[in-house]
Amino acid sequence: MRDALLGRGLTGDLDITTDAVPDRIAQLLAGWADTIWDQGKNFGTVGARRGSTTVEITTHRAESYNRESRKPDVRFSSDITTDLGRRDFTVNAIAVEMPGWAVLDPFGGMEDLTNGVLRTPSEPEGLFSDDPLRMLRAARFCSQLSLSAGPELVAAIRSVRPRLAIVSRERIATEFTKLLELPSVAAGVAFLAETGLLGDLVHPWRASDTEVPAAALDSVGDVGDRVAVRWAILLGSVCGDDTEAARCLSTLRIKGATIKATRSILRAAHAVQAASADAPGPDIADPAGWRPIARRLVTDHDASLDAALVALRAWGRPLIEPFETWLTEVRAEEGPALGCLPVDGHRVMELLGTAGAGVGEALSWLRERQIELGPLSPERASELLREWDRQRSG
Repeated sequence: MRDALLGRGLTGDLDITTDAVPDRIAQLLAGWADTIWDQGKNFGTVGARRGSTTVEITTHRAESYNRESRKPDVRFSSDITTDLGRRDFTVNAIAVEMPGWAVLDPFGGMEDLTNGVLRTPSEPEGLFSDDPLRMLRAARFCSQLSLSAGPELVAAIRSVRPRLAIVSRERIATEFTKLLELPSVAAGVAFLAETGLLGDLVHPWRASDTEVPAAALDSVGDVGDRVAVRWAILLGSVCGDDTEAARCLSTLRIKGATIKATRSILRAAHAVQAASADAPGPDIADPAGWRPIARRLVTDHDASLDAALVALRAWGRPLIEPFETWLTEVRAEEGPALGCLPVDGHRVMELLGTAGAGVGEALSWLRERQIELGPLSPERASELLREWDRQRSG
């Protein structure tokens, strides 16, 4: 209903609430649905699919929570207002009564949606204490729906945020990832920082005086893995290296592929920054002075260089001019050829009659020559290897 009011239309996934109990819901669906599932039956929910349309139908509920768990004790209800009152935010507590299409909005969700306000339908401290994951959903809705949380909601989260400890790391990781996947995330991350949740979840931010680069997170565009780039921006501001960043992400149970990509971006960013600082002055005329530096970056970090440059700009660490221009030039002219050596281990064994560690040593030496001289043809690489072998042998 919320998305329809925002002009986004109805999706193929519909949430329905009814006074019918789960067994009756299943009976009614039996003649309509292609597939029915009832794993959530104990919580009042029955799911069904027909064609491309998926519905989840839940009996009106009233809930109470155990202090040590975010799983509710469910009681069925015949009152729609009671059911809507247990929702997380007023903008999610709007319903349309069928078949008359009457809008039910007992908590002012439509007005909040119009005014861009994020509120809860009940007292926020109790609501967030019952299910602390709602605090992270608040951050997501700030970004996803362009809503602003009022002082009462922010104060409530600050007071009960230790309750987040009862939520599994995996659920927190899922919700954090949903936020970072959005096209615009600045408002949500700024909300996490304002409430103290960011420091609770990403410990290096807890004691840092660095300003959270929330706005910069929206400038990543389509560079690489959007979530990994945003994690790199967030963690590179406060972590000493990629190892510390990886520990933070592992603690949050972030997926291994995201951790790997984030580390690659951070390593590339640090390498680019160091290379820029060590590069010859901008007036140098001889490309031999700067091309090897750029080639090494392309050889070692090409897949992560675009994301690394985005991260460096986000941290306010500009490169020495015209280093980025040089890097762009080398990537355009030599990048594909620098990605691999023109000969493989089998060719090295044929040329030099060596095996085992000797092959690796020869390929490492050739890699350094390609960084120094530029892309090599197979013939030139073979010539260099023979010359190196003769000099090494005596």
